[in-house]
Amino acid sequence: MAFIRGEEGSVKFKNGSGTTEAIVSTTSWSLDISKDVLDVTAHGATSRANVGGLISGSGSIDFLYTAASGNETANLLGDVLTTEDAGDAQFELFLDTSGTKKVSFSGVVTGTSLSAATGDLETVSVSFTTNGAITNAA
Repeated sequence: MAFIRGEEGSVKFKNGSGTTEAIVSTTSWSLDISKDVLDVTAHGATSRANVGGLISGSGSIDFLYTAASGNETANLLGDVLTTEDAGDAQFELFLDTSGTKKVSFSGVVTGTSLSAATGDLETVSVSFTTNGAITNAA
C-alpha cells in the first residue's frame, strides 16, 4: 500500500479576474466538508428517519510569503477586500505531486491573516468557504 505524504500536496488558485496559478511555498491546506441532515420522520413513527441535505465546505491555506508569492497574495487579498464577491474564485487542492488527485471548487475568500516576526519567515493564512459543487478527482 502506498501512502501519500503531506508534503506532496499543493494549491492552485484563480480569482475572478486572474489566471490559475500555483500558490508557491504552501505549507498546509485544509478542507472540511459537511452535509446537512434533514429529519423526515413521519408522525407516529417510533424511530427517526433522516436524509442528506445540502453540502458545504470551508477551510484554509497557509503559505510562506515570498517574492514569488506576491501575485497570489495580491489576488487572495483582493478577493477578501471585495464586498460584492461573486464567489467565483477557483480552488484546486492537490493531494499528490502528479496532479491527478485533487479537490476542486469555486469559493469565497472569507479572511486572511498576515504575520511577520523578527527572526521568522513571513506567513499568510487564507480562509475560504465553498460555493457550489465540490468535485473530487482521486
